[in-house]
Amino acid sequence: MNTKLHRPPLPAALVPRPRLTMRLQEGLQRKATFITAPAGYGKSTLAGVWVQQTGLPVGWLSLDAGDNDIFRFWHYAAWAIDRVCQGFAQRVTPALESLTPGSCEPFLVPFLNELNGMQGKLAFVLDDYHVIRDPNIHASLAFLLDYLPAHVHLYVTSREEVPFAKARQFSRGWAVQLDTDDLRFDAQEAAELLRLQEGMAFCPQEQLELLVRRTEGWATGLKLAALSMGKMKPGLLMQDLSGDSSRIGQYLLEEVFEALEPSAQAFLSKCSILQRLCGPLCQAVSGDADSRTKLEQFARAGLFLMPLDTHKEWFRFHHLFADFLQRRWLEREPGKVREAYKAAGAWCAEHGFQEDAVDYYLAGQHFSEAVGLLEQMKAIMVKREFSTLRHWLSLIPEAILWEHRYLYFSYILSLLWDNEPLLAESYLQSAEERFQASSRTWTQEERHRFLGNLYYLRNSKATQYDIDVVKGLEYIRLSLRYSPEGPDLLLAPPHMPLSPSIFRSYNGKRGKHLPREVADPFFRSMIEFLTPTGVHDTALVCYGELLYERNELEEAEEHFKLGLQENVHSRHQPEKVYLPAYLYLSRISRARGDWQGAEQWLEAAGKKAADDRAAGVPLFIEAELAGLRLELGDASAAIKWKNKYALGAHDPVSIFQLFPYTFLVRVLMGEEHYEEAWALSDRLLAIAVKGHRPMDALELQVLQALLGHKLGKTEMAVLTLEQALKYAEPDEYIRVFADRGNPVAELLMTYIRMRRKGHVRENEGPSLHFVQRVLSCFGETAPGIGKSADGLDRLERLLTKRELAIFRCMMEGMDNQAIADALTIGMGTLKTHVNHIYGKLQVKNRIEAIRRGKEMLE
Repeated sequence: MNTKLHRPPLPAALVPRPRLTMRLQEGLQRKATFITAPAGYGKSTLAGVWVQQTGLPVGWLSLDAGDNDIFRFWHYAAWAIDRVCQGFAQRVTPALESLTPGSCEPFLVPFLNELNGMQGKLAFVLDDYHVIRDPNIHASLAFLLDYLPAHVHLYVTSREEVPFAKARQFSRGWAVQLDTDDLRFDAQEAAELLRLQEGMAFCPQEQLELLVRRTEGWATGLKLAALSMGKMKPGLLMQDLSGDSSRIGQYLLEEVFEALEPSAQAFLSKCSILQRLCGPLCQAVSGDADSRTKLEQFARAGLFLMPLDTHKEWFRFHHLFADFLQRRWLEREPGKVREAYKAAGAWCAEHGFQEDAVDYYLAGQHFSEAVGLLEQMKAIMVKREFSTLRHWLSLIPEAILWEHRYLYFSYILSLLWDNEPLLAESYLQSAEERFQASSRTWTQEERHRFLGNLYYLRNSKATQYDIDVVKGLEYIRLSLRYSPEGPDLLLAPPHMPLSPSIFRSYNGKRGKHLPREVADPFFRSMIEFLTPTGVHDTALVCYGELLYERNELEEAEEHFKLGLQENVHSRHQPEKVYLPAYLYLSRISRARGDWQGAEQWLEAAGKKAADDRAAGVPLFIEAELAGLRLELGDASAAIKWKNKYALGAHDPVSIFQLFPYTFLVRVLMGEEHYEEAWALSDRLLAIAVKGHRPMDALELQVLQALLGHKLGKTEMAVLTLEQALKYAEPDEYIRVFADRGNPVAELLMTYIRMRRKGHVRENEGPSLHFVQRVLSCFGETAPGIGKSADGLDRLERLLTKRELAIFRCMMEGMDNQAIADALTIGMGTLKTHVNHIYGKLQVKNRIEAIRRGKEMLE
């Protein structure tokens, strides 16, 4: 990544172009400057010279075709700015996780807020933007430009007009453009350029002016002409330089190339397929033992090669020359091109660049070598994202994928992680059909391995897209039955957001999320299934979170600590496991009243993240620490957190940002901004419900109940709390209520009193047994809870729902006729129920029944 974030080193000999660097300096008065011209006009060099001269902090990002992924693009953009504004990436990375195609605002708002808070001018260069084709990236940059702060300036170099540059931006003076006409060399600049070329003979003024006209001031054309002049008479060259610039360019490239020694031609041709060049790699591909010396010679010429590091060990070809060499070589010796890819792949594989090796093998269609290398990567986490894995496997013919069925299933898994469930389903169905048609000739081991992988993928689709954990459990059990040693698939990290909760990141149905009879066997099976692959730490911590939500603290603690122990072996993004583990261990300490221990767990998380340089972690740790202070009545840390991360109630929010913005609701409540907090919570609740995040929805409903109480809307608050209880009961979620402390306990007592008086409809509420379980978590902190709740629970257990409704009416003083009318039942039916009530309460009349009821509730 570092080479992408460095301004490429400048050639030793440079032609001063003050008229253009002055234009770039003037661009600091605008939002954006676009440098647009075909290849070889010196766009990147011009921008590099200006950066060297300006003295301002300038972030630089060199783009390539692999950056056509909105997540990757903005990841690199954040780190490019971070190189000159330390800490920038760490502060915006949490929001980066919210990026999805078609929805850039949830990320760009905090990104812009962070830019807005900076002191002094800042410039940001996007070099070679023409490689970007993704319309989502274009749209995100258009949004950025609309709201770019006055002290931040965007510079873009491109061979083509950039799609996000709009006419209105130029008409309003927001942007300025340097185009081909601006970048053409004039006669004076051309003379200086030719003077700086090694071995260049004197060129008369007349011929110089003709050369400038024929090449149209094209910098690379002038350099190529200078090289050609060393091999032929200038007059003959001038006669040949006719026609349009593209033909002249092709002619000059051919002239320069043909003038080289045959060994140099062969060396350049063979190395043209390389994305990055170094001496040993070029030697492996070309067979030339003098490869390093040749690279240094071509680099000094400043024409063919561009250094990628300050030590000048790694280089890349100038794009124009690479295209020329590859085209020419492929036309003449296609077989040798394939062999060069094979040699490059073999060298990279031997020297630890396995994923680069896969790229080269696949580019040369050396599928057996690529498959052999991918075989070594089974059941481990490759460094690149699933989108790269999907690209690799899409290049391998389907017949070969099917021959190596772990690759076929790995491709389906990459489709699932890349949000392509329909395409994945079509491949799954095809696999099942092929199995039926051909499995009779397979060995039992082959059939079992196939079914193990098939059912694992069926489980992934069922839980991830169909929101059917029951079906997922059935599939994972089948997978374990056929493949007890776990999957043998290629795994890669998906674009999953950093979050303080693994459990809350997965979809579920409200009120039917993960009941005990489904959840426990599901998680135990998943842990057993994933243990052989060494990636079971995620399942351990996820299950620990579920146990915590049920208030099963001891068992939850065991799972978190075991998850941390196993997480030590994780090579990729370990913070996505240890962050929630530490945070929930802190919450367990808090639930036990150990506030000091709670802080110590969070401090341990912070130290671990600092040691790992894990971006984004501080936002969550600082929020949790601020939450501890908030529970103790001190809102200062929470307000400081809100201001530091520039979060506002009106920000656009995606589903991946529910945690920080839900905490913002609590901060606003602490500031007594209740109306603002309510509006934000309402928006977040809609996002949580639509996104099938039941735990987040529950937490937001609990906060809304507290807000309603603060706003004096007691009945609404109680009904909101009742709805949350009703959704929580099937899955036995308790801590979501208990973690908000005594205000929830008091509201629960109000709910019980209203329910006792019949002010809430009995048949729509949660069981009082569950309410009592929630209340029991508050212990002695809320006096008067136990007896009242226990009495109501006994009444509920003793009487049917209809009898309880009648009994409440009796306690309100209603006569039999009023009760019959209110409940729309006949008088005979009513008397039957009344007699049943007397019998169950062991009383003889209404007065004794009411007295008995009050004794139970007091």
